[in-house]
Amino acid sequence: MCRASKELTMFRKMLVCTDLSPASDALIKCVEELRNVGMEEVVLTHVRFMSTAPGVEEILSEESSPALQGQRSYLEERGMRVSVEMPCGLPSQGIVDVAEKHDVSAILIGSHGKGILQSAALGSVSAQLLHQMRRPVLLARIALLEGGECESVCSRMFRRLLFPTDFSETAERAMEYLGRIIKGTRCSVTVMHVREQGGADQQDSEEDVRFLLEAKARRLRMQGATEVIPLLVHGSPAGEIVERAARGGFSLIVMGGQGKGIIEELFLGSVANQVARRAETPVLFIPALR
Repeated sequence: MCRASKELTMFRKMLVCTDLSPASDALIKCVEELRNVGMEEVVLTHVRFMSTAPGVEEILSEESSPALQGQRSYLEERGMRVSVEMPCGLPSQGIVDVAEKHDVSAILIGSHGKGILQSAALGSVSAQLLHQMRRPVLLARIALLEGGECESVCSRMFRRLLFPTDFSETAERAMEYLGRIIKGTRCSVTVMHVREQGGADQQDSEEDVRFLLEAKARRLRMQGATEVIPLLVHGSPAGEIVERAARGGFSLIVMGGQGKGIIEELFLGSVANQVARRAETPVLFIPALR
């Protein structure tokens, strides 16, 4: 089991999104794994749709309270300090506002659910979050089992990491966060670059790209990773990331969530959105500097 060092604080205080569905109950159980990497405090957040009808907000609040209290109790029983937020409005903006209000270290959101967060990772909310985010977003896949039960894929999340890089400033910032994770967990990493036909890196020789990959691998080894593998592949970036993550048995993808500037935003942001929709592996998205 990977255990956190005192230096690993990026998961100390997390906003956990809930829509009060069985999928959210499964997401809450990720606390067991995140506690091992330093999580101490949770801001449990349920965003309710905005309504102008008189009394609707009060009714929604009353209906949500028992389920929220159950999730809060589950977290507190496992040693978490918990606060609850129930903003009324648009989901992505409500999440961003609560994250800023509480100055959280990161946001945890599930990729399946019913109700408000049904499209959290598969549709507009995730796309908006990735575009708006100023803090890391951890996207956890929730699997629907037979009988309608759900389970998360958070188990041993920091065992084997995949780090896709396009050598941009945003990817470099994601690598800084990756280094902090490695220092705290001593887990293994594969550093991956995808050369796309007609892509931005085509002016660089394959030898140059391999040199850059190996340089990043050396940095991660120096930070304490148990194993670092540089990997250069050809194809569609999003498709290769999703396929390699599944085929290689990776437990977590760490990558930049959006680019900086028009070109990077169109390229890296689009890749991040596709990975968010398609990956079966949990993904930690790191925001660009703003």
